[in-house]
Amino acid sequence: MYLYALIFPIISVIAIIWFITRYLKGKNSFATVVLWSIFWIVVSLFAIFPDISITFARLFGITRGLDFIIILVFVILFYTILKLYFIVDKMQNNLNTLVKEVALNNEINVDDEEE
Repeated sequence: MYLYALIFPIISVIAIIWFITRYLKGKNSFATVVLWSIFWIVVSLFAIFPDISITFARLFGITRGLDFIIILVFVILFYTILKLYFIVDKMQNNLNTLVKEVALNNEINVDDEEE
């Protein structure tokens, strides 16, 4: 048995427990806990049973299991970056709106104070 087959399941259990405690403290949503738990369970399964990746790779027409895992990681990273981009874009738009409102309110208040 390889060392990664022991390390990844341990890391996975720690990560799942960490997400559950964050959920219980109200810092994560239930959907986040479920998605990350599924991710870490899949990582553990691929570490313990590497032949599963070959089976999934053949389902998608990929020749090697490692290629499948690398493509899967790129897809997950791309999705995460895209989601973060939309969050930052929305926050930037909200900040611009807030700054405009504060600037307009200050302009009115300055004119009132001068008179």
